[in-house]
Amino acid sequence: MCLLAITAATTAVADTPADSTENVKTLQEVVVNGEGAERNLKATEMGRHSLNSQMLLNLPVMFGEPDIVKALQTLPGVSQGIEGFTGLYVRGGENDQNLFLYQGLPLYHVSHLGGIFSSFNVATVSGVDFYKAAYPARYGGRISSITDISMSRPNFEKYEGRVSVGLLSMNGYVSGPIVKGKTAFSAALRRSWIDLVSIPALAIMNNKGKGEGKKHMAYYNFTDFNARLDHKFNNRASAFLMGYFGHDDFKIGLREFPGTYAMSSIPPTADPASYDYFDENTNKLSWGNWGVLGNFNYRLDNGYVNAAVYYSSYNSDYRQEREYQSDMSDISSYGFNRSRTKNSISDIGVKGDYVATFSNLYTMHAGLGYINHNFLPEELTNEWNHNEEPSSDNYLSPLLTAHEAYVYLDNNLTFGERIALSAGLRATLFNVQGHSFFSAEPRATLRVSLTQDYSVKLSYARMSQCVQQISNNYISLPTDLWQPITPRFKPITSDQISAGVYGSLPYSMYFSAELWYKWMDNLLEYKEGSSALKAGISWEDKLTSGKGWSYGLDLSLTKDAGPFTGTIGYGLMWNWRKFAQLNEGEKFPAKFDNRHKFNINVQYKLNRIIEFNAGWVFMTGNRLSLSMYDYELPGDQFPDAPGVIPSTSGEQINGLGYLPTRNNIRIPPYHRLDLGMNINRFYKNGRKGIWNVSLYNAYCRMNPITVQKDYPKEYLNLPMNQRHKGFRTLSFIPIIPSVSYTYIF
Repeated sequence: MCLLAITAATTAVADTPADSTENVKTLQEVVVNGEGAERNLKATEMGRHSLNSQMLLNLPVMFGEPDIVKALQTLPGVSQGIEGFTGLYVRGGENDQNLFLYQGLPLYHVSHLGGIFSSFNVATVSGVDFYKAAYPARYGGRISSITDISMSRPNFEKYEGRVSVGLLSMNGYVSGPIVKGKTAFSAALRRSWIDLVSIPALAIMNNKGKGEGKKHMAYYNFTDFNARLDHKFNNRASAFLMGYFGHDDFKIGLREFPGTYAMSSIPPTADPASYDYFDENTNKLSWGNWGVLGNFNYRLDNGYVNAAVYYSSYNSDYRQEREYQSDMSDISSYGFNRSRTKNSISDIGVKGDYVATFSNLYTMHAGLGYINHNFLPEELTNEWNHNEEPSSDNYLSPLLTAHEAYVYLDNNLTFGERIALSAGLRATLFNVQGHSFFSAEPRATLRVSLTQDYSVKLSYARMSQCVQQISNNYISLPTDLWQPITPRFKPITSDQISAGVYGSLPYSMYFSAELWYKWMDNLLEYKEGSSALKAGISWEDKLTSGKGWSYGLDLSLTKDAGPFTGTIGYGLMWNWRKFAQLNEGEKFPAKFDNRHKFNINVQYKLNRIIEFNAGWVFMTGNRLSLSMYDYELPGDQFPDAPGVIPSTSGEQINGLGYLPTRNNIRIPPYHRLDLGMNINRFYKNGRKGIWNVSLYNAYCRMNPITVQKDYPKEYLNLPMNQRHKGFRTLSFIPIIPSVSYTYIF
């Protein structure tokens, strides 16, 4: 099979939705060769990584849960953000600059438990295409990466399913025909049982706390539900309807009251109610996505047409409440403080695609679409009642409706056996508050095959983004608000150029090396001293606009055949920001300016029964802003590092923190080893059981997530003139063993 035929077929499949791939494969008598690393050598696109469900299951897991986003975090050029969380910071971008499509349905928040788990049930996934450069023109709306997740098609011939049980959650999946060969369904449910296993621990804790007058409250659960219904009208026409629901509920709190020890000491003649009181603080957080999508596909002689309509919704609701009464016999001593933050976004979209392969030389992919966005950028409610004097301080941003229309054209051309070109253009019109913003986004990739085993590529891509999630937290949380651009701020844009060399080596090994440079305009950050929870100021007035740029090198070496397989990756990156109203207008490094990143993932199949896997990561530490010294206060001595010398009265004077630049320090480097083993048991009729045993952070490296000023342990034992603050790192994830069982039928 000549390289020409392989390239044309691979390109056609790469640009095809999962449910239409089988249609394109029948167009020509060619064989699609190349998956994973081999595709990087032969296909036109670059910066693309494809994962199938088996690859995801072979990676070491945390709490027995395979995780798509954590698998993507292992790639060169991708930073994970904070350990244990499902952040994705791609080639210098931010976490909100990544588009996640679940069978074409856009999702705005893709994590559970504040980011410990991703929102995707791997049991429902057939494959993942991840793009960090040279984005096809059919994708838009985010400037850093595209993650296109394909659902498994239902089984039209027989019933099948799987049940998985892990330490913190379980999930079930079932699929089968409704009308054999014509109509089929699939459904999956995943739910955590953290709320159930924590009940005994809370009961024991609160039973011991009665004497001290403390009652702890804690609750958390997440739920994912996925469903799909497919129907084949005939050999050419088919349709499916799919739905997704993901939701989290979290509550933590403490109620304080006179314990049994205190109440037992009340004088016999006293009124117990006058000694009784309560003070209760609670935090509640609820967030989730849900959506439905309907799709119709019709196969033509040389391609197909595809039409879809969808609804997608995301909302978050955060409440902080304090309720107290200092004297239960006096109602006037009752009071409360309540605050609430709400944010939501919903989309109604319609889109159409047309794909045609005219010959081995030319494939065209064209389409258009419209999205109606509805935003609640910010709703803040603050209420309090003290000494029977109620008051409030509320801010409700106006509901915003935005209209987005786009059209795109991708052209894939092959010139002889050695040269291939992918060139496309996406045009977007975004209208909000009576103002329209037009974006033209050209993309192009050139591949030159030097030999059958070596190729070079060059690409350029422009992306734009009209919604963003602003955060002044060190980690991305559901409380971070999704907000649209407005007439005051232009759309966020990025331009990226990449150059790469790809090769095939002996023993089924492949290598790639990609140099890249990306510059970003109209980035948004909170102004100094502003935050999402600051009422009385509109969300637009809290923001300032600036730019960023990043550049680096991604290296990868992969072995994908034989009993021993794996990948070694290395990423080198510089990541900068510059805002006129931040850091006195001088450039500063981004939070996730991770200079070096190494990843090693290996799998060894001992035999049909036992498989081993291991993963090691090393990454230069994140950056943060930390006051290294304190300014003196009037009348006090000049401070030494990192605190202030105590005054003659014996008080510790902290002074005013001195911050030389934004993100001025780098925390210690991050590294971790994960180990895993799968034990397979095979039963009759194709049934199978899989035991997974894993160690997350096998050598228990307590990786710091932040640094704080603190008093050293020996502080009180030092002479007064030697007492000063020190620094300490905060870590929270030790070694975590996990076990899970999956039954496939």
